[in-house]
Amino acid sequence: MANIRPLNAELQKVAAELGEVPSRLADDLAALKEWIRQQPHLRANTDDQFLVAFLRGCKYSLERAKAKIDRYFTLKSKFPELFGSIDVDNPRVRELLHTGTWLYLPNPLNDNGPRIGIMRSGLYPVDKFSAEEVMHVAHALQEISLLEDDHAILQGVIFIGDFEKATMAHMMQMTPSLMKKMTVHSEKAVPLRPKAQHFINTIAGFEPIFNMVKPMMSAKQQKRLYVHGHKMDSLTKEIPLKYLPKEYGGENGSVEEIIAEWDKKLDQYRDYFKRSAEWGTDERLRPGKAIDFESLFGIDGSFRKLDVD
Repeated sequence: MANIRPLNAELQKVAAELGEVPSRLADDLAALKEWIRQQPHLRANTDDQFLVAFLRGCKYSLERAKAKIDRYFTLKSKFPELFGSIDVDNPRVRELLHTGTWLYLPNPLNDNGPRIGIMRSGLYPVDKFSAEEVMHVAHALQEISLLEDDHAILQGVIFIGDFEKATMAHMMQMTPSLMKKMTVHSEKAVPLRPKAQHFINTIAGFEPIFNMVKPMMSAKQQKRLYVHGHKMDSLTKEIPLKYLPKEYGGENGSVEEIIAEWDKKLDQYRDYFKRSAEWGTDERLRPGKAIDFESLFGIDGSFRKLDVD
């Protein structure tokens, strides 16, 4: 029997639409575990709740789920400064969390829809923190969501990027190399499906970054990008005001409350992140063709498909 959380009726319906058959779930998970066991280069989390996220995110295609699991742990080992295990007791991690740069809001859209995440640029001192450190903390929150947020896994995630406090110094930290890594990780390794990305309070330095990142994304994801500028009424046509935080005039928690809740979550996942340090890949043991990381992620390299099937 599969050891996973029960879903409410609405989410169970969505899972069924993605191809989930409860009577077959244990066999599907067993097939993934056996495949992982047979990979000499791969050390992966084989907990049922973790693996079912990949099955659901890949619409129950075992081959797609295998590929994403491999990519997830490949990038974890290759770029530990972004995707590696995090030390929740590191004061810098907590300081970045407390800036409220990254937030996942408590209530999903329309109460049972996609999870809403907000990235508020410009809230951390650029002379103290790198963009890699910021993204590392964001990845830790994303990994927790991957483990416990059924709305994010089944309904997807809507992101809002707020650039009201951003400066050119913050924009300059978004290098082409970093953005390629983040984009390929999001599209090719993480089973949380981005449903839309909304950008508000954009500044002069936003457009070059946007024009750099957009071509890196799949055609499907490019169609899900919305730039609202300073027109909040344009955003709230897509996301009703009540589903935004209190600081934006909404009812979906306050920034202080949300940060406090995620502080507790980091404490709860302390042992998990220590355990996760054991997971990853050893490329020397990978069967078949080695991955050409330089052409995949080099600043001048082409943005090719990560082929680890």
